Amino acid sequence: MNAPWGSLLATARWAARVLIVGLALLPVLIVTAASVPALLVLPFSRRRSAQAAAIVRQLTAWTRALLAGSRER
Repeated sequence: MNAPWGSLLATARWAARVLIVGLALLPVLIVTAASVPALLVLPFSRRRSAQAAAIVRQLTAWTRALLAGSRER
């Protein structure tokens, strides 16, 4: 008798995690899309290639933090 409720609860937790990650991913995707023009132009300038690398490192860090935070504990 508890099996259906346990399954339903597990599904609800999974759905909540998916919703939270989806909502948290939206700003990261917006920032990534806004960074694309800079990433297309900056690497061609010797002085600005370090800035392009910093942008990519920051986007990678945000994505890793988002995905690590969404793991089930």
